[in-house]
Amino acid sequence: MTSLQVAEKNEKSLTETLVVVVLVASLMASFLFYFFKQQEQLTRAGFETLAQVFSARINGTHAQWFMDQKPNYIVIESSNIQPDGSDKIKVPMNKKGWIEPADEFMLCQRIWQIVMEAPLIYMKQPIGAVLVEHKNEVVQYCQYSLPSGEYFTYQQNNGKVSEVKQAY
Repeated sequence: MTSLQVAEKNEKSLTETLVVVVLVASLMASFLFYFFKQQEQLTRAGFETLAQVFSARINGTHAQWFMDQKPNYIVIESSNIQPDGSDKIKVPMNKKGWIEPADEFMLCQRIWQIVMEAPLIYMKQPIGAVLVEHKNEVVQYCQYSLPSGEYFTYQQNNGKVSEVKQAY
């Protein structure tokens, strides 16, 4: 091969490499564009699933309460090892059969910990847990929300878990 042919081959190889890099970069850019465009919908769909899991576990403890003849506490299996070394959790129940810790300090956070056995975090975002009380009504409920405005509620007097809603 002459030096001219070697130079042409290297130039052709460099051009091919450059075309491949530009093509891959444009595909990555379009993927990121569509990902961030759909991220809000993905976050909402995942949070809706989280709310459904919360509701299913609430209903599971309620069913266990009925099967155990309506005690003040039920014992359920935990996915975490407890401080005493067991894999059981003693869950306090109210007279209607819904989870209700005896101490009202950080009530909603404690309910979340009992039900979900996970920190109040979703996709590296904190989940706010607030006890909402209306002045003129006896109704109070826990509201679990994301910084982006999605939230769902849990009413401990009847066990109802709402659908995910948007705050603003």
